[in-house]
Amino acid sequence: MTSGFATAPGSSANLGPGFDVLAIAWEMRCRATVSPANAWLVRQNGQEWTPGEGEFVRRAAAAAATGPFVIEIDNEVPRSRGLGSSSAVATAIAAAAFRAQDIEPNDADLFTIVAGMDGHPDNAAAAVFGGLVLVDGLHHLRLEVAPSLVFLVAVPDSPLRTDEARAALSGSVDRAAVVRSLSRFGFLLLGLQTGAPELLAHARGDELHEAPRYGLSPLTGDLIAAALEAGAAHASWSGAGPTVLAMASRQDEAAAVIRALEKTLDGAGTVRRLQVAPVGWQ
Repeated sequence: MTSGFATAPGSSANLGPGFDVLAIAWEMRCRATVSPANAWLVRQNGQEWTPGEGEFVRRAAAAAATGPFVIEIDNEVPRSRGLGSSSAVATAIAAAAFRAQDIEPNDADLFTIVAGMDGHPDNAAAAVFGGLVLVDGLHHLRLEVAPSLVFLVAVPDSPLRTDEARAALSGSVDRAAVVRSLSRFGFLLLGLQTGAPELLAHARGDELHEAPRYGLSPLTGDLIAAALEAGAAHASWSGAGPTVLAMASRQDEAAAVIRALEKTLDGAGTVRRLQVAPVGWQ
């Protein structure tokens, strides 16, 4: 066996009404090197530690190969911000662990491993397959994204744990709210594929997962409002937040949206323009 290396992209899930079924991959990547060793060790950001048997990074490597390994991680994806860091990490480590055995992994095996570990097949599909993905369990469909769309994220400094965001959701939903959500989802899919701002405008205002979470991060709601007021075609929570994803229908609209997001963050976060990752793990 030898060292294996792989990368995987971060992602935004949900995009508003696409709760748990839609995600898009970004060119911000997690890079992982997995090397056979006499004992388990993780290196990241200048730190070293021995991962416990149940630790996420160790489980990702062990799902692909029998250790122990030294796992080195270089992750551009912010943690606990709703940008798919867990799926990116799991995908990169599992793929690198396969390669450490001189085995070239296939997409289906990686998707099964990562979706099972992370519990979010939407982010897992984006990390493995790249692009805009629609998922149903372990089935996925790649969709086209209009090249005219400009994607921006406002990433607050304060994190929000996914399990905390999940706990805020109700166990039941109103039927009328579900109908409205289905309508928004249809407009979202068509808007993403055509870039038409009049379609994306009808995708705003999710009631199933965004509205119940606003109390957890009022800043997220303020960022969405600021983006829309500045001319964004659509703005939503990125995954479980607190990051906000905003879409501008033209390049010249993006500058105003960036200014509005930066003003609302008031130094307590960063705004980035992101490119869609057309390829998942590599």
